[in-house]
Amino acid sequence: MAPLANLSREERIGLWIAGTAHVALGLALVLQVGSVEPYTPPQRITVSLATDVSLETTAPDPSDNPAVAAAPELAPLPEVVEAPPPEPAPRVVETPRVQPITRPTPTPTASSRPTPTPAATRNAGSSRMDNLLEGLSDAEGTEGAQGDRPTPQQQASINAAIIRQLKPHWNPPSGIEVDRLVTVVRFRLNRDGSLNGNPEVVETTGVTDANRAQAGRHREQAVRAVRLAAPFNLPERFYSGWRVVTSNFNNELAQ
Repeated sequence: MAPLANLSREERIGLWIAGTAHVALGLALVLQVGSVEPYTPPQRITVSLATDVSLETTAPDPSDNPAVAAAPELAPLPEVVEAPPPEPAPRVVETPRVQPITRPTPTPTASSRPTPTPAATRNAGSSRMDNLLEGLSDAEGTEGAQGDRPTPQQQASINAAIIRQLKPHWNPPSGIEVDRLVTVVRFRLNRDGSLNGNPEVVETTGVTDANRAQAGRHREQAVRAVRLAAPFNLPERFYSGWRVVTSNFNNELAQ
């Protein structure tokens, strides 16, 4: 016990725990040894080898009248009703698309379309023409001599006066592409401005399939405008400048 007295409290506790564990381990081993069942050796089996082998089988004979295997009765098959064939889908017929026919626009010639005169020039020409008409018209109602030949400026004033007197009576027909029609009318005048014979239609240009039905009406209206405008008030002195008149009738003349 003397050595134990020198040990600390923790060391004594550790030794006590170790001894207790050894005692518990020994008790467990003793209890386990007592619970093991005793070993029983297996029994021996005697084996004998046969020397003779039979040549015939010893299987039992099959029955003389074996039972006939009965086939199972099958239920009647249901009647198959054939479905009617599907109706063909309606055929869609596509209407061919007709492309519009583009007709070339006729190019008017210089002779068929008159060059529009600016308003200022027309007004100036009208004023000059009025001055020329004053005191120059001594018409006698006969064709007579041609008189003085007008200068280019005086001829332009005479032409403007004729157009100004035709315009109120010119009423072109309406319709598709009628604005392309140009009717050329030639007529003769006496010295007093009255008509000398019937107006003559020289030609009608700009006729297309769309306005062909209105071409005849266009010519009739042009001749009618000449008849309604007569007698023309023009200077007799320059009778040679308006004895024979050729005028173009189109939509520009009606504006």
